[in-house]
Amino acid sequence: MTQGSLNPISPGDFDQLTFDSPVPVTVFFGAERCQVCKELLPTVEEIARDYAGKMNFYWVDVDEYKTLATRFRLRGIPQILIFHQGEIKERIGGLAEKEAIQEKIDSVLGV
Repeated sequence: MTQGSLNPISPGDFDQLTFDSPVPVTVFFGAERCQVCKELLPTVEEIARDYAGKMNFYWVDVDEYKTLATRFRLRGIPQILIFHQGEIKERIGGLAEKEAIQEKIDSVLGV
């Protein structure tokens, strides 16, 4: 699955790009085999464009990086985790509406 405008992230650079990031970070956990992930991806890419410069967006292929899926106790995909100030601030599971995702992001950004 192409992650489009979302940058891929691997276990080797995960902590540096999320927990240690000076700006909030959204990570989309999904997989090529996941139809719901494919449905949600364009929405997340659109949100990434809307929030460019305010937040970084990344993609994790859970089939390629099972350790990350296990580490964050993902019960299913797609999952969106929002990181800020060294911790996970929000978790969004399943096929969420754009407005619901934006509300969570805005709450993390303090908008």
